[in-house]
Amino acid sequence: MAPLTRMRADNPAQVPTSLHAEYYAQRATAGLIIAEATAISPQAVGWADTPGLWSAEQVRGWRQVTDAVHAEGGRIIAQLWHTGALSHPDFFNGTLPVSASAVDPEQLSVTSFGRKPTVTPRTMSTQEISRPLSTSPPRHAMPSTPASTVSRS
Repeated sequence: MAPLTRMRADNPAQVPTSLHAEYYAQRATAGLIIAEATAISPQAVGWADTPGLWSAEQVRGWRQVTDAVHAEGGRIIAQLWHTGALSHPDFFNGTLPVSASAVDPEQLSVTSFGRKPTVTPRTMSTQEISRPLSTSPPRHAMPSTPASTVSRS
């Protein structure tokens, strides 16, 4: 099943909810489910009410989702996302979003305050590029998944 951003993580911690689990479990027979766009770090956010996958709390939320999908015999994978230049200062208390280059894509960013024109982002430094990966939860915070629950015929 192709990804579709549902905008249902309308909580400050951007944690997937029971609504996510229900939605994806209902579609478990659709084949491999590619989950909605999921921000990899606080700096990667750029679309209102989308879930993240950088905190232990978010990992627990996604565990609820994957458990529900697996219970229905389905398979699911996360679509990791960094919105870059498509983000907006509204997500960062007025500071510029970061991107690979300082080019305004001249699009509309979907913020909690409505659609707003994108801006010229700040270019990420070489040192910052590895930071989104280092903000992910420590490996011990992520529950291990036995191969029998991941691999389904």
